[in-house]
Amino acid sequence: MLTAFALISSGCIAVVAGSAVGGTAFVLGDLEVDVDGSPKEVRSAIVAAGKDLKLRSISGTGDELNGLYIFRTAQDDKVTIKYEVISDSLVKLNIRVGNFGDESLSHRINQAIQKHL
Repeated sequence: MLTAFALISSGCIAVVAGSAVGGTAFVLGDLEVDVDGSPKEVRSAIVAAGKDLKLRSISGTGDELNGLYIFRTAQDDKVTIKYEVISDSLVKLNIRVGNFGDESLSHRINQAIQKHL
């Protein structure tokens, strides 16, 4: 109970919402999303979402196990998108905007990625 109070009073609350695959959670500034797709499809969707949202691509690399893509917003906030392959058709995404996270923009990025899967 003391731990729960500490988390609530510090503003570190997880918001969980269901999705078609496994779930979405905004935890400590990171949006964690399970997506249905192959690593190749996820990589393509991340790049396409960055273009859709006019994010400036800084770097991007990925393989059949994991990947890391870094973008910058027009306001020069850093956007980090990581993925980790869970199975042949399930990938866990981790989206972080800025130092402390931006839940609204993280969800918009996720929606743009989902559009391309």
